[in-house]
Amino acid sequence: MAAAKVASIVTTSQLPYKTAYEVTIGDALASDAAAIALIGANTFTATFGFSVSESDLATFLASTYSAEAVEAEILNAQQTNTSTFVARDGTGAVLGFVQLVRGLTDPCLQGDAASHAELRRLYVDTTAHGKGIGSRLIAAVENKAKAEGFKTLWLTVWEDNTSAQRLYQRQGYVKVGETDFATGNCIQTDLVLAKSL
Repeated sequence: MAAAKVASIVTTSQLPYKTAYEVTIGDALASDAAAIALIGANTFTATFGFSVSESDLATFLASTYSAEAVEAEILNAQQTNTSTFVARDGTGAVLGFVQLVRGLTDPCLQGDAASHAELRRLYVDTTAHGKGIGSRLIAAVENKAKAEGFKTLWLTVWEDNTSAQRLYQRQGYVKVGETDFATGNCIQTDLVLAKSL
């Protein structure tokens, strides 16, 4: 694994003084699965939980954000063409994660489908919001996709998640269409956003 660059991010959280916040971005390890699953489940529930039934939410979380499911994704990365990146604080604790998925496209995207890659599941622990971690994770995926020759990076974001939409817009992503996202029996509308690399 290549050495990750370390950057300091200065943030003003709820503390009355500024604190230096070290964050490194690197490849996820199987040993990160439990932390990734916890962040994924907590963030998904906080963002979307009110909009789906308890049973649909529980089923989705068990299949997507159990430690076993996340570990299997990390261990099978080569077969699924998926890279998972994590953000770590100075102690090595996982603060967030994101995935780069190759070999997928969406009908609303223009150009050669082989030149498209997906940015998937950008989640940052709610205690670390506002510290630039999401932007750093996006940059890691963009850099990797660009280095691998992809020309377009795309993602989906829930139509009611305006804070995530603002983040993606600040990063240069534009709406190119809409798609359905199913959480059990609940079908919601996601916006499809894309960026030329």
